[in-house]
Amino acid sequence: MKEIMERLLECSHQGEPFILATVIRRNGSAPRSEGAKMIIKMDDSSFGTVGGGPLEARVIQLAKTIFDTHAPSIEHFTFTSQDAAIMDAICGGEVDVLIEWINPTDPSWQTVVSAIEDATSHHQKGWFLTLLPSESADLLQGKQEYIPDHIFVQENGQPVSSITATDWEIPMLPNHFSLVSIRGKDWINEPLRTGRTVLIFGAGHVGRSLALFTRVVGFHTVVLDDRPEYASRENVPDAHEIILLPSFGNVFESISANPDTYIVIVTRGHLYDRSVLEQALRTDAAYIGMIGSRRKCALIFEELRKAGFQDEDINRVHAPIGLWIKAETPEEIGVSITAQLIQSRAEKNGESAKNK
Repeated sequence: MKEIMERLLECSHQGEPFILATVIRRNGSAPRSEGAKMIIKMDDSSFGTVGGGPLEARVIQLAKTIFDTHAPSIEHFTFTSQDAAIMDAICGGEVDVLIEWINPTDPSWQTVVSAIEDATSHHQKGWFLTLLPSESADLLQGKQEYIPDHIFVQENGQPVSSITATDWEIPMLPNHFSLVSIRGKDWINEPLRTGRTVLIFGAGHVGRSLALFTRVVGFHTVVLDDRPEYASRENVPDAHEIILLPSFGNVFESISANPDTYIVIVTRGHLYDRSVLEQALRTDAAYIGMIGSRRKCALIFEELRKAGFQDEDINRVHAPIGLWIKAETPEEIGVSITAQLIQSRAEKNGESAKNK
């Protein structure tokens, strides 16, 4: 979602109309899940994917018509086993794709784009809402009631569109792709997960390597250290933010950690690791991981139990950190830790979907 949204914003600033295709329903083993997107430009170039193979070819073909009509369309596709094999799926399935013409110069779209960029730059959550077309004519020129085709809902629940939306009653929106009803209309709800932040305590070899990978996979990456020569852009070029700490004591006095925060502890020593871990366990961070051998981790856990922490606290900690891939170099360890962060993030997303 992050990469396709960045490209969507980029295309919007270029001012040239484009087609946005979004998978909105899936049954069986269709190759892409709900929310998968593809941008198609007037020269037939594209970015992203809704499934590849004959499905994608058909969507690109339909885009030519929608460039002329400007009318959004929901297209239903059914795959045979042969189609599925071409698209690297196990068997046949069904998928619905919303195909819409986007005019970047439209004030409604510009307002929503501006709100998304503002939320992204401030690492805030938000929800991108798209009105689904119906058989009625209200999406065409003769709209009886003005409802914007797209809305951005801010973290505080305030909807942003080309009109002042103070009278809109936006329901509590799920933190996963879903269809929602507002004012009797059906909308696609797509959360923008700009709030997912990883705090990497330690800017040594592992922290520096890890920052590259976590940034690439969509985490807002913050690296923290108490050594000026390490907490620097020269040492950690890939981090979004670098924070020079006065010490590893009281690290959360000026830095917040919440259920969208992932904490990685890779400092230069046992005492610093334990100090940060003890503080991290008092937060409601989504993930807490600490580097070290099993023996070192067991010793720290025993010290924490003596300090009053319970087993349920200790069980929150991923230590030794990372997925077991026999990693040895800092770069390999960075891959291992990043893989575990991706796994944890996916599990959190799955829990949100189940608790819908």
